[in-house]
Amino acid sequence: MFGMSKKIIASSVVSDAMRIKGNVESLSELYVDGVIEGPVKAKILIVGVNGRVKTSGIEAEKVVVHGLVEGDINAVSVYLGATARIQGNIAHKDISIENGAFINGDLKQKRG
Repeated sequence: MFGMSKKIIASSVVSDAMRIKGNVESLSELYVDGVIEGPVKAKILIVGVNGRVKTSGIEAEKVVVHGLVEGDINAVSVYLGATARIQGNIAHKDISIENGAFINGDLKQKRG
């Protein structure tokens, strides 16, 4: 599930031809291969290799990043692929980081 595949199965998709400015909220899975500028709240957020999220904050149960996130992430589970670029802090319960991922920020493990 965490790896990138050619077939995208998600409830909501922001394609590489889309740019969204403002608050984004999804009650299920949100896949981003385009650009979101604004706060994001989702059950599951997946930022594809071409995806870019510039935000004051991401709130999700699970966050998977293969692209760029500029802003803080607050999630139960975080997975950063080798192509992930994070400019912000990450609050998490569980985190997995592939070799090559870049983080410019602090990591804070949540208890509980």
